[in-house]
Amino acid sequence: MKRVTSLLSIVVLVAGVLYAHENQTADENAAGNQQVKIKGPFKETWVRPDADISQYTKLYPWKAVFEFRDVEDTKQPRTSIERSRGGSGPYKVSEEGQKKFEEVVSDAFVKELGRSKQFEIVDAVGPDTLLVRAMVMDIVSTVAPTIAGTVDSYIASLGEATIIFELIDAETGVVQATTGERRQIVPPARATGGVGGAPMNSATILNDVKNWATVVARELRKELDKAQKQAGKRK
Repeated sequence: MKRVTSLLSIVVLVAGVLYAHENQTADENAAGNQQVKIKGPFKETWVRPDADISQYTKLYPWKAVFEFRDVEDTKQPRTSIERSRGGSGPYKVSEEGQKKFEEVVSDAFVKELGRSKQFEIVDAVGPDTLLVRAMVMDIVSTVAPTIAGTVDSYIASLGEATIIFELIDAETGVVQATTGERRQIVPPARATGGVGGAPMNSATILNDVKNWATVVARELRKELDKAQKQAGKRK
C-alpha cells in the first residue's frame, strides 16, 4: 500500500506540474517560477525567460527517479498474436526486471549526455554547472512474462513511460527548464517501421531498452548543444 500511495502521489504531482504549465501566464506559474512554453524535441518544453544557458559549461547528471505502475495481477496473453504483438497487459515487472531497467536507462542517459560537444560531464557541482534530473514515471510493460524467456516473438512496443527532464541551476536550485512527454518504449526497428531482427528474450529486451533510452537522451543532448552554441554566437 505504501508503494501504491507513493506512486500515486508522484503521478499526481507530475500531472499537476504539467497542468500548471499549460494554464500559466508568462508572469508566473503555480510554483511561482516564471516559465514560458517553447518548441522542443519533446511535446512539453518550458523555459524561464531569464535562463542563460551560456553561463553553464558542465552537466551534472543527477540520479534518475523511476516509478513503475503497480500491477497486482499479471494476466497471461490469451493468443500467440497477443504474445507476439505485446498488445495486451500491462504486465507486472519483477523487482529484478525493474532494477535492470533502471540500471540500463541510467547508464544510457549518462553515456549519451557525455557525448556533448558543448558541455563537460562532471561528478561534482560548481558555479557553472547545470543539474540534469531525469524522471521516468508511470512505467508500464506490455511484454508478457513468457517473452522474458526465449520465444519467437517480435513485439511492437515494450511498454510506455512518462519522461521528464529538469535542468536546474546548481548554485540556486532554480529550475531553468522542464521538458518531457509520454512515450512508447519502442524497439528501434519498430520505431522506423521495420521488423525486429531477432526473437525477443531478456537480453534483446534490455538492449532495446538501452537503445530507446539512448535516443531519448540524444534528443535532449542535441537540444542542449544547439542552445549553448546559439547562445555563444549571440555574445
